[in-house]
Amino acid sequence: MNTTSPSSPARHKVLVVDPIAPQALEELRAAYDVTVRMRPSTTELVDLLQGMDGIVLRSGVKLPANVIDAATQLKVIARAGNGTDNIDLAAAERADVQVFNIPSVSSGAVAELALGLTYAVTRHIALADRQIRGNLWKKSELAGIELAGRTMGIVGLGDIGSRLAALALGVGMRVVGSVSRPTPEREAEFARADITLMATGTVLREADVVALTCPLNDRTRNLIAAAELATMKPGAYLVNVSRGGVVNENDLYDALVRRHIAGASIDVLAVEREPSRLSELDNVVLTPHIGAMSVDSQSRIGRMLLDGLALSLAGQDAPTRIV
Repeated sequence: MNTTSPSSPARHKVLVVDPIAPQALEELRAAYDVTVRMRPSTTELVDLLQGMDGIVLRSGVKLPANVIDAATQLKVIARAGNGTDNIDLAAAERADVQVFNIPSVSSGAVAELALGLTYAVTRHIALADRQIRGNLWKKSELAGIELAGRTMGIVGLGDIGSRLAALALGVGMRVVGSVSRPTPEREAEFARADITLMATGTVLREADVVALTCPLNDRTRNLIAAAELATMKPGAYLVNVSRGGVVNENDLYDALVRRHIAGASIDVLAVEREPSRLSELDNVVLTPHIGAMSVDSQSRIGRMLLDGLALSLAGQDAPTRIV
């Protein structure tokens, strides 16, 4: 009598190259044969993807065409967050690799960070912290503005921008904003929310705080450069929780040094994990792309990541399939 149990089917192989919530990683390992290698180089990535069925990444790793083309067994690219600007979608489509992301789940977290960054730069909180750690007590250098009664201008009134607008209204600010495709219906919708829709150029001229929450694409790359910064209200502030490429950082540096604008808070640099000249300036607050990094949003992203991978690897469409 043969007592050998039938062999279990081979498990899908999944490569994780960016941080995800610990609970999600634990569940991934329970369901799949998981390899974790944080932020590999492009050359390493080509080797790591051999024999892999799926890859999980955020914004820290790029998937260009040559990497996707070399990954002959790859079935799914899971972007654990919003955006797909670090993935060559055309190459994925040619290779019949499904791509999905997880939009909107972290919009509230990003909006809250944007408001926090606004306070940090307008009230000189980061500079005050640095001074007091150095035993400097120069309160006269730390006089900031109150947000109540000021104008918040939001470039990109999508999920994040709309949530930021609600927060800004809640602290007594007037809110104006722009969208890429304005219509009478959208104007009416925003008017009901007490938001005035206007052209981006007008937003820049009127706002005391300009917040960038638009996606990065061919239209928005270098959207804010020298000419646009020159039209901003003297003494205004810039807050960017969008993508680094939306702002020309050299032009922003010059505008800050000349004090045409009073300060900037930046969560997303054009080139991450490399030194930035903006760090030299006391009127700049920098964070390392942490808009979505709340425990709450990461837990939600992890759950949707697991569900999307299960569907994709079973040959079905994830709810937010891109390709």
